[in-house]
Amino acid sequence: MAVMHVEDSRGRSRLADLGLSTETIENVLRRAEAERNFCTPLDPVSLPGNIFWGRTIRFLREAYIRKGWRSVSPSNVSLLLSPDEDFAITASSGNKSTGYAALTPATRYAKGTAVIRRVETNRQLVFPGYETALEPQGVGEGIPTWFLLYQHVNTLTGTRLHYELSLPTNPGSRGKIDSWHERIIFPYIDFEGFNPFPNDDDGEGGIDIPIERLG
Repeated sequence: MAVMHVEDSRGRSRLADLGLSTETIENVLRRAEAERNFCTPLDPVSLPGNIFWGRTIRFLREAYIRKGWRSVSPSNVSLLLSPDEDFAITASSGNKSTGYAALTPATRYAKGTAVIRRVETNRQLVFPGYETALEPQGVGEGIPTWFLLYQHVNTLTGTRLHYELSLPTNPGSRGKIDSWHERIIFPYIDFEGFNPFPNDDDGEGGIDIPIERLG
């Protein structure tokens, strides 16, 4: 697993290879946090996390569509598709290891089958021959999918956001993505005076209902 920091030359170079910038991603997350901060303790407990996740996706798209990227949602997975259509980015909340180079993070919640398929595609592309050759897919499918992974930590003066851009390769035994081929770690952001929330969730839609033929 390659772990890089955007403060180092290798991390900055890798991010530039992907056509991304530290400043743009930080601005996206600051805007998403500002929207999340409109919530109060009277809102449903899942609303702050849903708003943050949804606005992160929206603001990423707004920032990069003007640069030739595309907004796509194959199998209802919200993605930002690169100009060459050779990789995509989505967002997800992570566990308490997110943003720490010395630790190995996992997604905070189990993911649905559509997201898991994308992670399995990553594994096949990273480790050729691991499984059978990939079949042609529709727009946004059959390509690597990076995750903008984040976690909120409540502080004495507000909230702190840890985040990283990482390429997963293993969906884990219970649907929580927990293995990564590359991780690009960003400096955390402190939001002093912002509302802390105890039970953040993300709205990625990780629950799938299996349909099986009876009899």
